[in-house]
Amino acid sequence: SRWALTTCSKCCSVRMAKFWFLGAAVQHFFLVANAEDTPADSCTKERPTFADLFEDENEGSPLNLLQRRQRQRVQEFRQAELQAEKSRSWPPPPFDFEDKGVRYSGLLENDEETKPPPLTPMVLPPSSKRRRSLDLHFNAVIASCGSKLSDPARCNKAVVKSAQSVFVQLHVEARIDEKVPPLTKQETSEFRDRFAELVVGDSKRVVTKSSRSEQYSGWKNLVQNGYMAMRPVVPESLAKTINKLHDTGESTWKAAYDSSFVKVSVAKGKSKLGFEMSTEEEDEMKNHTLSMLQEDLSHFSKEELSRSAFDEEFDVRENWPECKHITTHVRYQTCNNCWSHATALITESRLCIESRGQFNGANAWLSQSFIAACRLDGRDYCMGGSGLLGFKTVSRWGVPTGGPDFRGNMKAGIETCYPQILPHDNDIRCPGACSPYVTYSRPLSEDLFFVQYQPRALHPVGSQVHYLVKQALTQDGPILLGMRIYQDFYAYESGIYEPTRKSWNLYMGGHAVTGMGFGPGYVLAVNSWSTSWGMDGAFKVSPQSVDFGFFLPGRPLGSFSGSSYPMPLPKER
Repeated sequence: SRWALTTCSKCCSVRMAKFWFLGAAVQHFFLVANAEDTPADSCTKERPTFADLFEDENEGSPLNLLQRRQRQRVQEFRQAELQAEKSRSWPPPPFDFEDKGVRYSGLLENDEETKPPPLTPMVLPPSSKRRRSLDLHFNAVIASCGSKLSDPARCNKAVVKSAQSVFVQLHVEARIDEKVPPLTKQETSEFRDRFAELVVGDSKRVVTKSSRSEQYSGWKNLVQNGYMAMRPVVPESLAKTINKLHDTGESTWKAAYDSSFVKVSVAKGKSKLGFEMSTEEEDEMKNHTLSMLQEDLSHFSKEELSRSAFDEEFDVRENWPECKHITTHVRYQTCNNCWSHATALITESRLCIESRGQFNGANAWLSQSFIAACRLDGRDYCMGGSGLLGFKTVSRWGVPTGGPDFRGNMKAGIETCYPQILPHDNDIRCPGACSPYVTYSRPLSEDLFFVQYQPRALHPVGSQVHYLVKQALTQDGPILLGMRIYQDFYAYESGIYEPTRKSWNLYMGGHAVTGMGFGPGYVLAVNSWSTSWGMDGAFKVSPQSVDFGFFLPGRPLGSFSGSSYPMPLPKER
């Protein structure tokens, strides 16, 4: 009946109330017991920071992707700070930006905390939305572009939006990890535009991959590698750092900053290099140098070995004045074949020296493009090469005359057989005739200079190797130097170059230059970046920074001995 159901309901409610009061009493008992074991000063504990809240979270608690990533970044940043404090042996110099009223300093002076914020100053539109991860941006791009029926306009809009957001995320991380130096507003803007253009241009290649895993791997590589490749090669803060160190006596060289550097990316800067050497080749060169070192040094007197190898100044260009018009040649490379530019300058200089000035004249330029196109390893014209490749190529095929790019210091209106070609020319092959774009007075077969080199590679394993380098320069002329290049090298202006010890002064690649002399604490070299760079195209570098090696071509066979030099000589028209 209705009365019985009502009575039963009331009984259940009474029982549930009893159980609830019993549970509350047990919970209160445990709270009192725990309070007795708690220290008295626990109530005065400092309020945790936002970062501490992430660390106090239970590992098993359900966190979304952004929270897990944020906690990981906090932990990585703290570890990086502790590691940096342990390894820091010099304070970073101050950097000034174009932001009016705001100054960021990297020095800790007079125990005042003036450490710069971990972010590069950027003008970003205010947004209440939290930054999404790379994974979420990938999903957004695939959702808009992953189908053959996708709307191109919608796809492009999604990629542009994702590229801009990803740039902010990667830039924040790179500044925290000190992989990128502080940038000005203009540098950051140009950097962001280059990155967005790269991502938009290559995103189609990513979304058309067959599997989802390949698409994600391609997207991740695109944005991460693209960020590092599109960063500015010479930020203004880098030049300021070097000059600040120079003013305080901590650096031996000065830097020059040009406003055009804003538009030059790291990828573009790497196209001005091109020296390659595998680990196996380097080990073999080192072992050979060590095995022959005692025999090589037996040709020097004890008095010579007691002095520093580079104790006095020597300049090839001044030592053979009759060849100064040749030894002062400066080229401009347009792709990764610096080794061929150095080989051409070394060969024409040594031909002049060996012929006692007979190889001379305004058109006494040897063809760098012929050397790169006829390379013995069969690789493409614009690909890198080793220190001996150019000498072996010239010994095998010879080399005709050939003027440099218009940015070289050759006089205008001079004709040569095979001048420097454009790097984007298709199907570049070893030529069988002079260039069809010139009117030269003789065919290629009569213009070839056959130089039989006996090249040798020396590993910079110790200071004793420098005596052999000195002997080669003073007796025979220029040699080839192989060195590792860092970002700061592009800003060189004067002084004795040594790489700046900064975490964001990243390694760019190997480079081949022409050794032209030496002096106390330096080796004199000529670059292939035109006369507008460095000291009219030349620079001084510490011997320790020539870390790939010294490549000696050897004296050409068939040297001048009273009779006419057994090679065709260039004739002015």
